[in-house]
Amino acid sequence: MSSVSWRPRPRVVDVAVIGCGIVGLSTAFQLQRRGLSCLLIDPRGPAGDASFGNAGAVAVGNLMPASTPGMAWPALRGLRNPLAPFKLDAGAWPHYADWLWRFLRAGRQERLAPIVDATHALNRAARAAWLDLAGAIGALELISATGYLHVYSEAVTFARAAGAREHMRRNGVAFDVLDAAQLRDLEPGLAAIARHGVLQRDSLFVKDPGEFCRRLFNWLCARGADTLIASARTIEREGEGYRVRTSGGDAHADQVVVAAGAWSGELLRPFGWRLPVAAGRGYHAMYPRQEGVVRRPTLWAERYMVVSPMRSGVRVTGFKEMTAPGRPVRPALIQGLAPQARLLFPSLSGEPVSDWAGLRPCTPDSLPILDRVDDERLFIATGHGHLGLTQGPVSGELMARLMVGEAASIPLAPYRLARFGRYARG
Repeated sequence: MSSVSWRPRPRVVDVAVIGCGIVGLSTAFQLQRRGLSCLLIDPRGPAGDASFGNAGAVAVGNLMPASTPGMAWPALRGLRNPLAPFKLDAGAWPHYADWLWRFLRAGRQERLAPIVDATHALNRAARAAWLDLAGAIGALELISATGYLHVYSEAVTFARAAGAREHMRRNGVAFDVLDAAQLRDLEPGLAAIARHGVLQRDSLFVKDPGEFCRRLFNWLCARGADTLIASARTIEREGEGYRVRTSGGDAHADQVVVAAGAWSGELLRPFGWRLPVAAGRGYHAMYPRQEGVVRRPTLWAERYMVVSPMRSGVRVTGFKEMTAPGRPVRPALIQGLAPQARLLFPSLSGEPVSDWAGLRPCTPDSLPILDRVDDERLFIATGHGHLGLTQGPVSGELMARLMVGEAASIPLAPYRLARFGRYARG
């Protein structure tokens, strides 16, 4: 007598969206607007990683790539400084060694202006995209038009940032340059060490990025999106569509969007692509909620540390640690940096009540990958690095337009996989 093992039938949808961070959820939102059914796949649900733990700034004026001319040796010399913003996880060296070489090459002078222009094209559309999305899902109270403040404690650092300010001027970004007195008028809690400042006037502040993603996820589900809280393991062609095999069962979709952040690369290897995306771990510490410490996300340039007045408390974010998925977290990094926030905001009291670490997907040139994979109905949206929150909603709109054949509102050439040449053909 033969026996047949029973397996549940795979879920069938128009689009499987792998990744429930702000990029994946924004893509699903735009696809549902266009009448397509979506399955949301993520092992931890909405905002399980970098979309939860960021500083909350929709930083429309942050145009400079991470790799710039002349930054290599200062960054490497700073590795010995426990407060320097750039760190290397030695045990993950094979994961990012080749990426690091390409990162340094991306910082050549002739590459700077094109990268800045491509970043600005996304950031310029970010404010309207965020307000549209928040209004549609009834979450405008989570968005505040505070602007994004950068402060400098050393005149030499402020002078070195003149190039960044010039790029903002050239691209029409609204910003104010502030002296020490003007800084104190804007942020009364700032210490006297803050001597110079730049306020990006049109930047927004998301007071609780994790809650925003949860609301967007629930909004999508209430309007028909299916969910699969599981890890995507493989994507396989099946008939005219694709079978997505996950730890929680299989799904069949006509199209697939890979928006899985630092985990995206493994899903595309069977299709002949090696994504130049490395995992840059960021950290944060949360102080108990207290009034009057800080009014808006404030970056201390010398520490590359951001202090933000989140709904649940004051968040201190910092570091970019090149690592790999699955590598152990080093909480001592943020535990050593967090007390520095009191040097900038002396009224900050108490001790951190929690800390967190999450992975940002980073490309060598700091531009995201927004593209279709060959002639497949397989699409990729990842690599936003430090600007994932800023560029998430506009990236979602661009991906949906690409998938349904609408004209792109922003030229997509700078974000194509082809810019990496043969390297990406792994």
